[in-house]
Amino acid sequence: MSKSNTSDRYMPAPTLEGILWQLAQVFWVGGLWVFHVGLVPALKVSGLAPLLVQDIAVQIDRWLIGVAAVGLLTQLAVLVRLRGVAAWWQTFSGQMLLVGFTACVGYYTLRYGVSVGERWQVFCFAVLGISGIVLAAQPVPGRARRARH
Repeated sequence: MSKSNTSDRYMPAPTLEGILWQLAQVFWVGGLWVFHVGLVPALKVSGLAPLLVQDIAVQIDRWLIGVAAVGLLTQLAVLVRLRGVAAWWQTFSGQMLLVGFTACVGYYTLRYGVSVGERWQVFCFAVLGISGIVLAAQPVPGRARRARH
């Protein structure tokens, strides 16, 4: 008999893969949303010049997309380790990771390769942010779902 109602047999210890998955997700998804939902509007309200706020946003966007790409690659590596390479396109999480990584590549291609305008870069940023939110709602791979009795 356990000393508490929450016993270890119901809650398995987190694995290294699960910890890496969640840590990478916190950095790239959290960074994207905190910056664009929290920091940029706060800078606009603070009374800074609009051109300065826009320049800050553009400069930090490049770094955020890079952090997101590293986080996505980390999560893809975790998914391969747990479920194999086929999980990239067979699982919903893998598909969303590939969508997010494609958005990162698209952003950098549009920014440095093809200069077609800022709207497509914003579109890639939005796709990346939405795929991150959808991934955050998915269970961590490797953590088996158990029926509750």
